[in-house]
Amino acid sequence: MCMRERERERERERERERYGLVKRDGHVCYCQGCQTYLGRAGFTNYHYPEDWYLFRVNVSVPPGRSVDEIYNKWNLCFHGTEIPRLESILRLSLRTPGDNDLQGNQIDTLPGHIQAYNAPDGFDTDRIFLTPSIRYASCNTYSLPYCYKSKRSGWTYRVKVVLMVHIRPGSYDSSLSTSGSNIDPNYPDATIEWATNETESVVVMGVLVKFERYQCIGHLGGFPCAMF
Repeated sequence: MCMRERERERERERERERYGLVKRDGHVCYCQGCQTYLGRAGFTNYHYPEDWYLFRVNVSVPPGRSVDEIYNKWNLCFHGTEIPRLESILRLSLRTPGDNDLQGNQIDTLPGHIQAYNAPDGFDTDRIFLTPSIRYASCNTYSLPYCYKSKRSGWTYRVKVVLMVHIRPGSYDSSLSTSGSNIDPNYPDATIEWATNETESVVVMGVLVKFERYQCIGHLGGFPCAMF
């Protein structure tokens, strides 16, 4: 078990205590010591998220569906998010802006994202946005970095989280990147964003976490520091 995997194992125990939603097995380390290769899910190719660690979660299966169908026939994609939003997403799944979160608060489009008032003609902001690219999903716009200091080792890490998601083929549209160009050479800019308003066609299968050693002094470049 690599150093980062040991750190993630301790993080998994904390997640179990906090949410009770993380499985006890089936987790995957995609560090440099693990093989990275092109996989396939549903009708789309995808590249494994190198240097990330996958925490499998207990899946909430939509009515009339099965885990086998979702895993083998639905397309795999990613959704960048923030650590404070994890519990609500894992309990309620992904929701569109205008719905309520776990605390009953209305979900709004986050700052830095395209808002309804400045959206291009025909661009619907009240949808769930996903991407086949882990690089795109982990942009700071979508996955806010956090500073984490290990109580055991004393080391400080820059931490990001991205959701591993399966989406039903035919339930989403693909469109042009809204966060820059050439972010991931494996995927064309013209189709790197996926969007849907069908919440039951989106299933969160796991939480990807990336730890990077970092010299943190108070804040991580203005991002939150926390012991969690």
